[in-house]
Amino acid sequence: MYIKHGMSKTREYKTWQGMIQRCENPNDPSYKYYGGRGISVCERWHTFENFYEDMGIRPKGKTIDRINNGKDYELSNCEWNTPAIQAQNRRPVSCGPCKQRWFFAFNLVTGEWDEDNKRSEFAKRHELNPCHISSCLHKRRKIHKNWEFSFST
Repeated sequence: MYIKHGMSKTREYKTWQGMIQRCENPNDPSYKYYGGRGISVCERWHTFENFYEDMGIRPKGKTIDRINNGKDYELSNCEWNTPAIQAQNRRPVSCGPCKQRWFFAFNLVTGEWDEDNKRSEFAKRHELNPCHISSCLHKRRKIHKNWEFSFST
């Protein structure tokens, strides 16, 4: 039996609905940052009434925030926070798919290895072409001047 809660126009309901869409709808523009990364909504919060019971009224100027942004939406990992506080809780910029990421470099001749996240600086230090480093990292090229590259995990 379906029970109507009468809250479909509230900020809390819109927050809940957005959370579900980000995590479960591959057509949602933000899905790649949430559901696409394995972030899900706990079983209990699949009904709005349970979400509202746990989180309560959304304070003015605040939105839902995951304390650990690598974990799911669930009571133990969520709180209402201001955008300023949430900005401090973001994944590092280097984690994005098109941003600079940490990589390993191994020299096949000297046995030297390095871990870095600044391709340009690494290339300059070792007299390499940063574009060729990128090609190696994205598997379009295997080796550049005796160096092998792979992304850190």
